[in-house]
Amino acid sequence: MTLVEIMVALVLLGVIGGAIMRVILRQQQFYNGASQIMTTRGQLRQAASVLPVDLRNLSSVGGDILEVTDSSIQFRVNVGTSVVCQIVDATHIALPPLELASKVVLTSWVGGAEPEKDENVNVFVFNDSTSLGTEDDTWQQFRLKDLTPDASKCVGVAQFFPTISIADIGKPRPVLEIIDPLGPMSSNIKVGAPVRLTRRVQYALFQAGDGRWYLGYAEYDRGLGKFKQLEPVSGPFDPRSSGALGLSFRYYRVDGTEVAAGADDAARASIARIDLVVRGRTAGQVDIDGVQNGVRQEYRDSLAVSVMLRNRT
Repeated sequence: MTLVEIMVALVLLGVIGGAIMRVILRQQQFYNGASQIMTTRGQLRQAASVLPVDLRNLSSVGGDILEVTDSSIQFRVNVGTSVVCQIVDATHIALPPLELASKVVLTSWVGGAEPEKDENVNVFVFNDSTSLGTEDDTWQQFRLKDLTPDASKCVGVAQFFPTISIADIGKPRPVLEIIDPLGPMSSNIKVGAPVRLTRRVQYALFQAGDGRWYLGYAEYDRGLGKFKQLEPVSGPFDPRSSGALGLSFRYYRVDGTEVAAGADDAARASIARIDLVVRGRTAGQVDIDGVQNGVRQEYRDSLAVSVMLRNRT
């Protein structure tokens, strides 16, 4: 080969190699941008999936909603449900076994895990009172001191719970040791009364140590008298200082009128719908078109969800 032929070959090789590298660079920019956008959308969907699960089961008229603002909400979240199977004494009630031979579920723990044995868990037992109507029915509130299994309790209650059979003998029954800060257990609480175990929690938009804003979750610590530190659930979202909050709540009555943020107990008891809007952005600037030297900017997206409360009445 002559020197001229070698030089022509090198030039052609450089042109072809440069073209290939430009294509590869554009593809890399495209996939990087697409990946960041998918991550942002995934965080939005996560926030819009987590919150409705907890919000939908709230009883506004029952006082489950404790505080509302434009970027946070405090409420009682269910950690377990059951019925009274036996009133052992003034401070102990027994519940049916978790697994029955009949496959009927009378006792369940949220997530399958037994609630923590501490006074941060509230126990609500339905008090049917004395009249036949519902005007004097209430939920008597207790604090959970301990939860222990006991197979000797809640035996011989077939007249109340036909689903508990002889095949369930020997199965442990959860026994709740409860503390009533307002007085003794009502004598009107009977076998078969519904039981709810709840924990006070908070969801809020907050700024983490990295300077970004996230949807945070925290549980209330009765011993400290305040909520624990917020932990990120999803995000990052738009900051609070921007024109539109990265996470915003709005509250409505059944007739569509809005309940203002910071409402009192009476107003919170009328909440029938909660609207949630989350707004996010990519962690950095992206070029989704993959055009070299094109416009690079943050990609922004939002997601709105309306949650109707099931137990508002």
